Amino acid sequence: MALLEAAVAARDTTIAERDEQLRRERAEAALRIQRLQLQIDRFNRKAFGRSSEKLGQMLLELEDLEADVAAGMPDAELPIVANTDKVRVLPVRKLNPNLPRKRVVREPSCACCPGCGGDLRAMGEDSDEMLDLVAQAWQVIETVRPKYSCRTCDKIIQAPAPAKAIARGKLSHAALAHIMMAKWGYHLPYYRKC
Repeated sequence: MALLEAAVAARDTTIAERDEQLRRERAEAALRIQRLQLQIDRFNRKAFGRSSEKLGQMLLELEDLEADVAAGMPDAELPIVANTDKVRVLPVRKLNPNLPRKRVVREPSCACCPGCGGDLRAMGEDSDEMLDLVAQAWQVIETVRPKYSCRTCDKIIQAPAPAKAIARGKLSHAALAHIMMAKWGYHLPYYRKC
């Protein structure tokens, strides 16, 4: 009986030692993950964003955590890193409303449903703005593409979007050519182009 109790006690101590070792390894892994996440965030900020004072504060907290783990405090609470997987919504940039505007409406090629020949009804429109240079005067060209739906088969019909010089860009071909010519042809700095 005494041998069994000694074996159980030895097993309990080894299990407790393993648990402690696993707890320490988990804390070190979590700390390593946070350190790598901070490095990634720092590189992203350096490459894509403004510098922030928060990063310095986070690095100081990280050094404190490393000191706590090195001192043998495995139960130190790790700060929660914000979730960076959020979908970023791109802002819609509006052009100056004081500029003269020209509205271009692009209708579909036929006035009836190409699938069944039924009547079409208006159900909305997509609008897009581009900055254009006409005779050395800036104006906004707004391209409108109305959407129509068929009354019989519920098919949606819309004219194709016009080609752009730059995808999702706000400059027309003429405005882009003017800027490129002023920059590389006439060697003007950017602030003197308009």
